[in-house]
Amino acid sequence: MTLAKRPTRLRITKRRAKFAAVALLFCAIAVLVLLQTQVSEAAALKSTSSICFECHKEAKSMTAKSRLHSPVKKGECTACHNPHASRHSLLLGDETVRLCYRCHEQKKGFEGEVVHEPVEDGDCLACHDPHSADRGALLKKSWSATCYTCHKKDELAKGENQHPNFRDGKCYVCHQPHASNRDGLLVRDRKSICTNCHKPNSAVLKKVHYGYDIAGSDCLDCHTPHSSDNKGLVSDNLHKPFADNECESCHTRGTNRVASNGIELCTSCHDTTLDSFNKIYNHLAVGNDENFCVSCHTPHASDEPALIKGKQGRVCFVCHVNTKEYVEKSKFVHNDDISNCAQCHVAHGSNEEYFLSSGDETCSTEQCHPEQGAFTHPVGPTVIDPRSKVAMNCATCHNPMGSPEEFILYFDREMELCVQCHKMMK
Repeated sequence: MTLAKRPTRLRITKRRAKFAAVALLFCAIAVLVLLQTQVSEAAALKSTSSICFECHKEAKSMTAKSRLHSPVKKGECTACHNPHASRHSLLLGDETVRLCYRCHEQKKGFEGEVVHEPVEDGDCLACHDPHSADRGALLKKSWSATCYTCHKKDELAKGENQHPNFRDGKCYVCHQPHASNRDGLLVRDRKSICTNCHKPNSAVLKKVHYGYDIAGSDCLDCHTPHSSDNKGLVSDNLHKPFADNECESCHTRGTNRVASNGIELCTSCHDTTLDSFNKIYNHLAVGNDENFCVSCHTPHASDEPALIKGKQGRVCFVCHVNTKEYVEKSKFVHNDDISNCAQCHVAHGSNEEYFLSSGDETCSTEQCHPEQGAFTHPVGPTVIDPRSKVAMNCATCHNPMGSPEEFILYFDREMELCVQCHKMMK
């Protein structure tokens, strides 16, 4: 029996030997690949500029500028460029933003609740030169000129009086260039950003504010941060009691406490305003529990009509957060900008769903789509959606806020949209 088993053991031993040999071969190959990779990476980071400049003679001039990008300073052209071939333009080793984030960690300064549009789009080169510059942070232009490329100076500097930092082009004193957790990319919250320089308890500020305690106040409720024709950068549109220095018509003398916390403080003068809220759908009791008027309006001064606290979109998105997030993720947005909410909606109240100004006719009556119904899919009370059993309107096929599909459609327009109602019959 012992002799009969020997061939089996021999075969098992040979198999193990072969397996071990193959395993050793794979290990050897892996080690060689790893060593080759390390050698290649080390070689890629060596100075190659002298070789590159033999052909790219014009590139040598970039080293004459005062600020050099670290790879350029070290002559490491291959840190960003592939010397042989690439699927990216300029023989880049990867997409531009990915190249940048190899060294500039994305989580450090490039992420937040509010991200600057060029950063969000991965367009680092909109502001920065990838090789060299004569300005800090490798900016292509000065700080202010860089910002004014998108943020039009004429709109911000329309007032005769300008904030010193704005006048001197120091946008970075108040704004983060990449990302922030605060609206407007502010470096601090609205209440503390001004008091970092303007101390609220100073004798000067107390005097110009008629002795009222302004500590903890939101300066932007009265002042514009960039420019104004009014002294002290007070906003353009003034509440009448504020313009007439009749502070005591709302406040207790010498304090910032209001005489009444309820809406009667506002309706005692604006006695017909409540009628605009007397609708099926309304914004009554939105925001502030005591006086909902100040949820959207400032009682002192504003650069916006009707003393709105800020741009319409920003004010509305304070509550309509889900809409804001959805729009930001949408490839196609209504009219390329939905921040002008009052173009379609009534702010205080409406008898139409979603506060629409003219119900189902809003799209055509607001002079945006006057051709609606003339040649498009039939809509109206006689055209019933087979899915919901209600009359079809523009919003049956279009999402008025935004969509991943062209023409802000809910589905792909080639066929997917149509077959939602027009089912294939056997």
